[in-house]
Amino acid sequence: MQINHLKTFAVAAETLNFTKTAQLLDYAQSSVTAQIKALEKEYGVDLFQRLGKRIYLTEAGIKMRSYAKRILALHEEMQQEFEEEQEEKGTILIGACESQCTYRLPEFLRFIREQYPQVQVILKPVPSSKTSEKMLQEGELDLAFIMERDQNNALLESVSLFQEEIVLISSPSHPLAVQPSASLAEVMQHPLILTEKDCAYRTELEQAIQKQNLHPENVIEFGSIEAIKQCVIAGLGLSYLPLMTVEKELQSGELSAVDFDEPINQPTTKLLWHKDKRLTKVMHDVIDFATKQIG
Repeated sequence: MQINHLKTFAVAAETLNFTKTAQLLDYAQSSVTAQIKALEKEYGVDLFQRLGKRIYLTEAGIKMRSYAKRILALHEEMQQEFEEEQEEKGTILIGACESQCTYRLPEFLRFIREQYPQVQVILKPVPSSKTSEKMLQEGELDLAFIMERDQNNALLESVSLFQEEIVLISSPSHPLAVQPSASLAEVMQHPLILTEKDCAYRTELEQAIQKQNLHPENVIEFGSIEAIKQCVIAGLGLSYLPLMTVEKELQSGELSAVDFDEPINQPTTKLLWHKDKRLTKVMHDVIDFATKQIG
């Protein structure tokens, strides 16, 4: 017995019309007739009888309908069971910038490990939001955390989680650390130690600098936030980093926050995925967790 034959019979047993059954299942009517005849041959019974222009279930057909409902229900339950089992295994690829990988993502990794211990999580540090979007579009990531003010890619879905607070930091002995506030022009007179280009918060700072036609005295670029922090602690310059990355050092007094009077747009952390991506239960749960627990 083929399960498709049983599905066809179940529909025909409800419609009592082979033409309508064929339309509902997108089959040719001859295919419906052939499948019913195959069942009748397999079990040696007539399932339908024709009276005039109408068809009716025979006594055997009525019994078959009852069995078919139970068998098909069990078949669906079995499919769902195996699908859920598969979804609770496998791999999930998550992309994020370095600061999120270090300071935000551990919470998500703990959630996935506790809820889905058989799922392998691959966390990919991604240097910029543009790179994350490209990797999502090419199927290299399942989900991506980015920092951006706007996300207008029509191929991607997103949920905004929170607005990041970006702070200007210095060593406690830096001249600007003891001032009540500093102008952006004053900040430009000191070396800046920044993340790589295309980083969202560096981009916002650079746009504010360009708006005032200012030019930094000197820019040192690092790909590592930890390296940047150590350079600032050593008194080599100022930096502009997410509060979450320097909170510990600010509390311990290793770093100081510099107040400056230039309003700079703060980026928003968002969770992205491809709009055509078939999301597994794990992915749905991660999105839901992010929205409820952090958003």
